[in-house]
Amino acid sequence: MDWSKTKTIFIIVFSILNVFLYSLYLDRYTEAEKVEILGNESSSTEEKLKDDGISYGKLPEMVEPQPYINAKMKKFGSNELPNGDGQERVIGEHLLRVDFAKPKPLGEEISAEALTAFVEENAYQGKEYVFWEIVGAENKAVFFQKVNDKTLYYSDNGQVMVYWNDKGQVTYFEQKIYEDVGLGEQPKQLIPPIQAIYTLYQRGILPANTTIDFAEIGYSVYVQVSENDRMFLPTWRISATLADGTKEEYFINAVNNGVIELGKEEDAAK
Repeated sequence: MDWSKTKTIFIIVFSILNVFLYSLYLDRYTEAEKVEILGNESSSTEEKLKDDGISYGKLPEMVEPQPYINAKMKKFGSNELPNGDGQERVIGEHLLRVDFAKPKPLGEEISAEALTAFVEENAYQGKEYVFWEIVGAENKAVFFQKVNDKTLYYSDNGQVMVYWNDKGQVTYFEQKIYEDVGLGEQPKQLIPPIQAIYTLYQRGILPANTTIDFAEIGYSVYVQVSENDRMFLPTWRISATLADGTKEEYFINAVNNGVIELGKEEDAAK
């Protein structure tokens, strides 16, 4: 047996083993460092928000992955109209308008509950809409459609508008709705709500001494696939009360953390 060759082989083997073990150590060390950095960032985020007087209550803890959504703008047919006495129906390609020859009373008080009951009873698939707001100056209420059981924010083609007279009686409503709603194949991992809040803060959108009332996941229009087809993306809605008592709504792309500009007057393409 050639001891010199054997010794050389052992040295080479142990050198390779040492390199492997050191590499493994570095990987483990790096992983631990990453966890520590993420923890520090989270702590730093909360501290920065606190220092500027931005407060929030309990935020959603477990954010389930959500898919993108595809849907088509519905073309109303005469056989799909809601039934009722004394109604005049006028239909555009995607718009249903229902006029009441005899206005329908909303009750003693015009409230979200009374308006919701009206929409559920009178609109096409009325239970697929959620109350959004009352515009008192126009005697109008706005409802947004739900997709995947979540609110679709500010899409003109997924809304119901209810109008009433000075006696609190509904004179007519207008409706648009998406149909053939389909889920994307791969659900997307969503950013946590605290990250969405911090993004607003970093970009100077969220002023100091603001109270975050709540954060919830909904959808917003992402892209126009074709003339009648749309794709929606998961969207954080951040509802806040500013220092002067003003209420504000902010929207964040829940997949890539971008700020989304949504308002009460949306682009006609949406």
